Amino acid sequence: MDGNRIDVRREPLVVRDGCAPDRIPAGRWPSDDPLVRSEQFAVNEAVARLAHREGDSGESGAGRESGDRVLGVHAPPGTGVAEVFGDLVAAIVTERARRIADLPEPAAAFGAARSWGVHTVTAPAPELAGFEIVLSAPGGPTLRTLQTVRTLGLALPPIGARWRDRATRADYFGSTARLSDGVGAWAMLAVRLGDRPTNRAFAERWWQGAVRGTDVLFPAGESMTAALRQLKGKLVDWPAAVTWFRSALAKAEALAEERMRVAAALSRLSALELACEEASCSVETAQDRLADLTAREPATRDAVAVAEEEYRATLAALGAHELGRPALTTVTPQGVAALRSRGALSVAVAGGIRRGRNWRNWSLARRELRVACATAERRWEKTLRAAGELRADVAAVRSAAAAGIAEIARLTTEMAPLAEAVGEARQRWGDHVPAGPSQAETEDPALIEWRETTAPWADEEYANARAQAFIAALELHKTLIAMRAEVFEANLAALMELISLDAGAAEPADGAPKHETELRTDSEPQAETEPRAGTEPQADGELREIMLAAWRSFFLVVPVVHVPFDAAESLFDGLGPWSLGWLLAGGADQLPAEDVPALLRLFGRAVFAGDTTGLGGDTGLAAQHLADQTVRYGTYLPACSSGRPDDAEPRWVGMPLRVVRGQDRTTVDRRNDLAYDGLLVTDRE
Repeated sequence: MDGNRIDVRREPLVVRDGCAPDRIPAGRWPSDDPLVRSEQFAVNEAVARLAHREGDSGESGAGRESGDRVLGVHAPPGTGVAEVFGDLVAAIVTERARRIADLPEPAAAFGAARSWGVHTVTAPAPELAGFEIVLSAPGGPTLRTLQTVRTLGLALPPIGARWRDRATRADYFGSTARLSDGVGAWAMLAVRLGDRPTNRAFAERWWQGAVRGTDVLFPAGESMTAALRQLKGKLVDWPAAVTWFRSALAKAEALAEERMRVAAALSRLSALELACEEASCSVETAQDRLADLTAREPATRDAVAVAEEEYRATLAALGAHELGRPALTTVTPQGVAALRSRGALSVAVAGGIRRGRNWRNWSLARRELRVACATAERRWEKTLRAAGELRADVAAVRSAAAAGIAEIARLTTEMAPLAEAVGEARQRWGDHVPAGPSQAETEDPALIEWRETTAPWADEEYANARAQAFIAALELHKTLIAMRAEVFEANLAALMELISLDAGAAEPADGAPKHETELRTDSEPQAETEPRAGTEPQADGELREIMLAAWRSFFLVVPVVHVPFDAAESLFDGLGPWSLGWLLAGGADQLPAEDVPALLRLFGRAVFAGDTTGLGGDTGLAAQHLADQTVRYGTYLPACSSGRPDDAEPRWVGMPLRVVRGQDRTTVDRRNDLAYDGLLVTDRE
């Protein structure tokens, strides 16, 4: 297994710290229920890893590796993908509003203008690019109900009931939104496009206000053309709009900073608790070691005494033996008389032999005594060294235990004010403060379920401020649209004609390049153009810039475009690589892997959300499999959950969404037994 990967089920504190307020986007979707823990972590990681960077739009994205632009989210059905995508949309729109607020004046939002037939298209400023959002999903008959669409995360979530009045006051083209996206639309946030008939029908409704008899889901409303023309004559206070947005943003950021101090205290407290636990273990180990060493001291002292006594005894024996040293010569009167006798020689020889034997015996005995004495001395010295080492070990272990106790005291002292701050925060913000033993729990299902169903740092005051920041961002967008209504009207008129063209209408009839035919008007001469080998016709480059400017203007008005996987590439054909900002792909387990490169090349960053457990049938290698491999944070599911019995290794999946919304515990338990290895929990009591 890849050592760089972090299993969020084994390391739950990583998720807690990943949900810290300084990583939470300033804007959030205005729902009544905030994101739960795993959902917020996925949003934070997507924004932190993939967020728009200065100079990271358009073709500059070509220098980034695909893995740096893709994030995989493991999203079993019902686990809140729509809510995750909703908060991502709010975060992206709010960040673009920050860029709008930094413009010196509304006119700076646009740059050079180009002509396309009767249309004039003005390109948005580069600093406003990279925030375009495409929500792509599998098409076909499987997506027949809105509930299915939302369950798979293929639509944005509805607005919360307590936010409807605020949304009505903001009125981000609500009437036009209902005209184009149906009765439930509350703001002009998303539209659905696809093939040419779908696009043409959308253009007729959204741009011209024409509702056909078959469009029963789309009530009559104000067309975008009429809305822009009304805005042209409306007095708008640009500085006031910027100030209002900055005020809402500053409030959300100030509340985040206040909570971040508690989050930092929590992280520090966790580190101190871990250090305190380690110090306690060290003290306990030292005390056990000290008891063992102390128990050995009497035996060591006895061994030293015995060795010393043995050495002294052998030393005394050696001394006594030295006193009995035999003499080699002895002169006595009898000896003198004997030497004068006739047998003197034999007597002398016999005496010499006897004296030599005595000396030799004495010397051997002395040598043995010296060896015994040396051995006893070494044994004594060894026991003395052992006793000294034991005393040193006792002193060292006693000192280590004392140091550990002092360290525990120091850590406890440092922990006290942090714990007090966390306790006060819990009194203010309740369970939204991710504190307590459940945060690190990996075994107890009840504690894990409680932890996963809480919404970290989403107390009412902070959650409201973030939703207000998003709505204020929409209001600032509308103010910019009002200030530059004529530019938006011209740009959008060109785009509506472009997406309404029949596929065959742009085909060259005279051998000229396709895009050159599209660029001409009926009054222009149809001159032959022969491009040089290996070069692109100039008309292609001009059309790409015009199309890109028109699309980016559209995304400034409508942040999100829904489009099926199989229609996305053709819808944005001709824009060039990395032209758009974000791809949010729901149901990515139904997107074949071979379709990923063509789709991904259009976007600077992408989030793939899907379920690769194989419960819905084996569809082969899917985009979700590839996206999962790019994610550092995730978990391992058993091989059997992949639907492939020959898979021996556990399957790594990207950041898992864990809370199933609206399913009872029995159903969730059955799903866990089938494929999810206890990953899923329910939000029901």
